[in-house]
Amino acid sequence: MSELDQIKQKLLKLQLKAMAQHLDRILEEAQQKNHDFLHSLTRLADLELERRWQTAIKLRWQQAKLPDKCSIDQFDFDHHRSRKEQKTRILSLFSLEFVKEHMDVILIGNPGTGKTFLAKCIATAACNANIKVLFTTAMDMINHLIAAEADHSLLKKLHIYQSPDLLVCDLC
Repeated sequence: MSELDQIKQKLLKLQLKAMAQHLDRILEEAQQKNHDFLHSLTRLADLELERRWQTAIKLRWQQAKLPDKCSIDQFDFDHHRSRKEQKTRILSLFSLEFVKEHMDVILIGNPGTGKTFLAKCIATAACNANIKVLFTTAMDMINHLIAAEADHSLLKKLHIYQSPDLLVCDLC
């Protein structure tokens, strides 16, 4: 086994998968372009950080249980007068400051005004920002909690609803 293969094995053992995967290419690039050791190490570290970020985002999507990905770009603010009036307030939610400040947001309005869609858009933005999200409906939550009480796992189930940084509970 070559020294390079040994280094790759050590990187894999340290769970530095991206560094191991791209090591050959980065070393070849360094040799061709006369990059120093620190430049190559920085590139490898950046690739590893990017891989970990993408893995974390993928995990957030799996945990969130969002039925679909929605974007605020798809939201028609001209559809209803109340949407136009609240546009600035709605868009400010996408900074996700309310999550960092542990504040609650309640979307209130008549049926068809876009509350669920907005909630999904905010949850999507939070997942993409690597924030732990859980999307559920009120009925599912109630059913799960009733079942958990019956099988004496209520505290465990409550923890599931308390652990996300953003819990989106839809009333439909």
